[in-house]
Amino acid sequence: MTILVPFSKALTHLKEADVLLFRGVGAISWAIKRYSSGVHSHVGMVHRDGEHVQCVEFGEFKGGRSVSLKSQVESHPDTIDVFRAVDHLSYDSFAMSEITGDVTGKISRTFDEGTAQKVTDIMMDLTGLPYGWKNFWKLAKHYAPFFRLSEQNVKDTGPTEVFVCSTAVAFAYRTVYADPVPYLSDSSVTPADLARSALFKYQFTLQKDW
Repeated sequence: MTILVPFSKALTHLKEADVLLFRGVGAISWAIKRYSSGVHSHVGMVHRDGEHVQCVEFGEFKGGRSVSLKSQVESHPDTIDVFRAVDHLSYDSFAMSEITGDVTGKISRTFDEGTAQKVTDIMMDLTGLPYGWKNFWKLAKHYAPFFRLSEQNVKDTGPTEVFVCSTAVAFAYRTVYADPVPYLSDSSVTPADLARSALFKYQFTLQKDW
C-alpha cells in the first residue's frame, strides 16, 4: 500500500541515510524495472545538510552528485518511495579457529545517528565521480536469470571505482552497517534488490504539494 505524504510534512520525518527509491518512467527506467522484476529504476539517499535536505545519487550522464530533494520531487512527483534501515540487527557470526574449529558468536548492531552519518559520508565522498557505464552494462547482462543465478554468494573484496546508483548505496551500507543484499556483490545490486532487502522497510512516498 502506498502512503502519500506531502513533501512539506515529510521534511520533519526524513532521516539521514534514508533510501530513496524512484519509480521512474521512460525507456531506460522501463527496461530496468522490466528486467530486474521490480517497480523501481533509480535510488538515492537522504542527506540533511543543515536546513537543506539533499538527495545523494549517481545519475546517468551526471555521475555522483548531491542535489536538492525538492528538485527531485518536482521532477518525479508522487513516485519517490522512502525506505529506512532497520534500527537493530542481531545475528550469528561464524569464524574458523585452528584449535576449536567453527566458532559461533552473536553480532549486534544498532543503526543510530552516528551510523547514518557515516553511511552518507561515504556517499558524499563518491560525489564527483563519473557514472559507471561499464558497470551499468554488466548489470544489464546480469538481469538475465541465468547470469543472476551464477552470481549467488559472491563476496565483495573491496570498493569498486565504478558506481551506478544502486551499487553505490549497497557499498555505503555494507561498509558501515550491513550488506543489504548479501547473496550478490555490490556491483550486481539493482534498485529492485534494495527494495526487496530485509535491511530496509518502506515508510512513505513523497507527494508534491506545491
